[in-house]
Amino acid sequence: MSASPMADQPPLVTPLGVLGFRDAAVKEYSNWQQSKVVDLAWKAEFQKACDVAMAHGLDLKQIYKDQDPSFFTTNSVILGIARRFMSDIKYWVKQHKTG
Repeated sequence: MSASPMADQPPLVTPLGVLGFRDAAVKEYSNWQQSKVVDLAWKAEFQKACDVAMAHGLDLKQIYKDQDPSFFTTNSVILGIARRFMSDIKYWVKQHKTG
């Protein structure tokens, strides 16, 4: 029995449903979060959450699965932003897929 040629290729969609590159999705998600606020300090905090995720190699699926705001707060992200950064992932994925 031979393996399918598709078995050697990474999946196009992660189980959470995030399309495309995992690192790019984290950045796009952060940009979306920043577009939902006007306060520059909050925008900076969302960017900080993105930077922390990227520095630790976390993709959206991992962040969503862990639901651990303390990881972000111990890395200097304020609590409300840390919670929002995690809690909106599923909604963003759904909106992003439907365009």
